[in-house]
Amino acid sequence: MLWDASLLLMKVERICYVCRVKHERSDLIRVYREKKSDGSFTYKIDRVGNANGRGCHICKGCVEQAKKKRVLNRSFKTNVPQEIYDQL
Repeated sequence: MLWDASLLLMKVERICYVCRVKHERSDLIRVYREKKSDGSFTYKIDRVGNANGRGCHICKGCVEQAKKKRVLNRSFKTNVPQEIYDQL
């Protein structure tokens, strides 16, 4: 595939898991799940936006609602530790 300069200027959009509205990726907070070598999972907040692992994007306006409804549990289909909600 040949690279075109217009591809570099494209703004990447993602959908907020709470409000389902498209935002630029830079305006969202990404929480991701990383698999450990023993098979368990650890959850982290991705500040850069390029970490490997299953992710969930939340816009900055929906953080309180995400904490209240505990939407990360639904997104990852498991219980996410309270420390992650506190770090949001």
